[in-house]
Parts: sequence; structure tokens; C-alpha cells
Amino acid sequence: MALIDCPECGRQVSDKAPTCPGCGAPIALESAESTSWQDTVQESVQPTPAQQEPEVDEEWLRGEQEYLAFTDRVQRHRIMSVLLFFGGLSLGMGMKSFMGTSGDEGRALVFYIADIMVYAGIIWLFYNEARNLWYHRKLGG
Repeated sequence: MALIDCPECGRQVSDKAPTCPGCGAPIALESAESTSWQDTVQESVQPTPAQQEPEVDEEWLRGEQEYLAFTDRVQRHRIMSVLLFFGGLSLGMGMKSFMGTSGDEGRALVFYIADIMVYAGIIWLFYNEARNLWYHRKLGG
């Protein structure tokens, strides 16, 4: 049994070992054959015409990109509508506790703004979800 250098990593390996324990390169094949391991790998890496990447359907790719862009936009709008809704709730509740509830002066403008934010958030969310359902219905039908 002799020690030889691994052709891949250069470690001292037994010539009887099937592979190098360090990098996994085949050793027994290397000593048995006259061709080097790198040549074998380079020949096996060359793709044949049947193994080459298939052509990408441009129309399908464009459709996928459009679908991903739409779903990203729907997700952003969903988050913004929920933030608008909760922002209106927080503004209304915060101002109610800050200003108190005295019925003499009437209702302050900030409460009307908070109401508008809450209703706009709800309407925007419903519109966004309906648009999402319509888009997916159109894709499926």
C-alpha cells in the first residue's frame, strides 16, 4: 500500500482508498486508469444537445411576471388599507382619551378625520379583495 497525492486537494491518501476522505474525489479509479480525474469530470460536464436548457416560453414568462407583480401590489394595498383602518381607530381613541368626552363643544375635527380613515380603510380593503378575486376568477375561467 502506497500513499499518493489526491489529484483534487493534494492530501496524502492510500492508493487503495476508493475516494479521498477530504474532498471525495475518486482515488482507486485514478490509479487504475491512465486518464486523470479532471479529464473525466470535464468530459461528463459537457452538455449534450439533449441536456441543454429548454427554450423558455416568453409569453408564459411574461404572464408569470405580471401575476407576481399583481400579487405584490395586492399585498401592499392590503397592508396599507389595514394600517389606515387601525390608524383611524388609534387616532379616534387616542384623541378621545386626550380631549375627553365633553358634549358642550360638539365634535372635534379630529374625530371626523379618524372616522374617514376607518371607513376608507374598510372600503379599500373590500375593494382590494374583490379585485383580487376578480383577477383570479379571470385566470381560472
